[in-house]
Amino acid sequence: MADDKYRLLVAAQYLNASNALFGGLKSQQAKNDFYFLVTLRSFLEYTVRGVWFLAWATEEQVQAVKTLTFDRPGSPGLATMDAMINEALGLGRFSSLNNPVPDIENDSLLNGLHALTHGNPISVRMLAFGVDKIFQTEMLLLKAQTNLDVFRILVYRRILGEELSDIWRMLSTIHNQPPVLRTNVLIAAKQVKDAGLTSEILKEPDEMPDGIGK
Repeated sequence: MADDKYRLLVAAQYLNASNALFGGLKSQQAKNDFYFLVTLRSFLEYTVRGVWFLAWATEEQVQAVKTLTFDRPGSPGLATMDAMINEALGLGRFSSLNNPVPDIENDSLLNGLHALTHGNPISVRMLAFGVDKIFQTEMLLLKAQTNLDVFRILVYRRILGEELSDIWRMLSTIHNQPPVLRTNVLIAAKQVKDAGLTSEILKEPDEMPDGIGK
């Protein structure tokens, strides 16, 4: 039981970071798309890695979080973890992060975001061309919202004691229905709050998404 609680603690810490990063995404989309895309790269790292630690990391890998470093992140590559999530949702084992992006020499979305984040030479060319012409930031924001809501439901319902297999089964029927997904986020978050569990591993209720608990 102690191991399960620590696994949830790790996942909740990642979720808290994902929530904060998503707030930046919403505020910068269509205002500062370069900042948006750099933030999106970080958002994906926290969100996808957090789901992996919750759902697939071994007990040894979860416990190793206490001593892992930047050079030893302790988890697979981002596209690999994203493919695992898609497979769990019943979509097949693939990652849209590997999809090519027009006008950047047929490179992948993930590589394009990585280049912008780290200042690789291609990033300068992308900025000169206009990142708003290369990346569909509105669609990327919608996808980020879906990713985050899936992560939220997984964490909240695990906190409530539900089995991962049951949560994935439910998510597989609603992951492509954003309003339904959002409703389920709010329901699960309220149940967590009403059960008095937020202070144990999540941020306080007034810091939960969309003002839940205020």
